[in-house]
Amino acid sequence: MRCKLQAVMSIATAVILITPLSGYTGPLLKWTDENGRIHYGDRIPPKYAKQERKILNEQGIEVKTIDAAKTPEQLAEEKRLAQQREEQQRLAAKQASHDRMLLATFSTEDDIVMTRDGKIAAIDAVLRVTRGRIERTEQSLEALTHRAAELERSGKRVPDSLHEEIRGGRAQIQLSLDYIADKRREQEAIRQEFESDIRRFRELKAAQAEGPET
Repeated sequence: MRCKLQAVMSIATAVILITPLSGYTGPLLKWTDENGRIHYGDRIPPKYAKQERKILNEQGIEVKTIDAAKTPEQLAEEKRLAQQREEQQRLAAKQASHDRMLLATFSTEDDIVMTRDGKIAAIDAVLRVTRGRIERTEQSLEALTHRAAELERSGKRVPDSLHEEIRGGRAQIQLSLDYIADKRREQEAIRQEFESDIRRFRELKAAQAEGPET
């Protein structure tokens, strides 16, 4: 009995698919329910509105598939992948711009080395000035502390203004030392940046020497 019922259903489905729907002017929709059964109709029940469905023409042939609505997880993953592609494109454009700058600015690797050494030397000159300022401040601070010590030995009160000058001198020395440390880090960053530029310059020149691929 079950086999006969399945046969009848198959025949009915075949008739639907091969019989022109001449009396029907709208699209025929096809969808599958949660039990795997296929349904046809001109409207999708609300509970199946977000799942995949197909549109059939008058001959019952599938002409379009409407994808199921994406889950929040799928949408989040698509957004993440889009952001990843944008970042990759941004980095590629930045690298291409930097490559053009290298080739336009420098003719040889020695040019890059000379530029690097010039920047480092310029910072060294600033550091020499800063160290000179520290030495002068230390000399002034030594005189101030000596005067404060003499006042204390003589039993006299050390003026607040003298204490303030001593604190100011020490603070100035610390600021100068911090500045020197920052400049040293800047020099190291320059060395690393130019080392990377030298490696990239070699790669670009090697690629130019090889010529375009045939």
